[in-house]
Amino acid sequence: MNRSLYAFVFVVLAAATGPLGAQARPQPVEPRTAVPRTHIPPAGMCRIWLDNVPPTQQPAPTDCASAVRNRPRNGRVVFSDQLRENSRLPMVKQLADPEAKKSPSDTPPAPPKADPKRIPKPPRPTDP
Repeated sequence: MNRSLYAFVFVVLAAATGPLGAQARPQPVEPRTAVPRTHIPPAGMCRIWLDNVPPTQQPAPTDCASAVRNRPRNGRVVFSDQLRENSRLPMVKQLADPEAKKSPSDTPPAPPKADPKRIPKPPRPTDP
């Protein structure tokens, strides 16, 4: 009886430890390579870093929203270590010169004000 009890306990313990080993997280086969300091993006910008691609063939730095949106499966987004001059302001690409002042003729005319007493008529149906 004593021997069969020990055998039973041994079998139960052996069966219980199998699933516990399956729950361990697998270690990555190849750890991610570090980004060289020479390829960190400038302040306020990001870069898509592709795995298994040489540093000289990596994509150019871009704005962070585009980098996050366009990140492929074999890549990651590298953020800049430096802050912009004013980190509270969002980074905006400007097409026009901010120094140029608008003349009054450049502003579009204001839309006509609607008369609150007048009810607009529905459009007439057209004949085919």
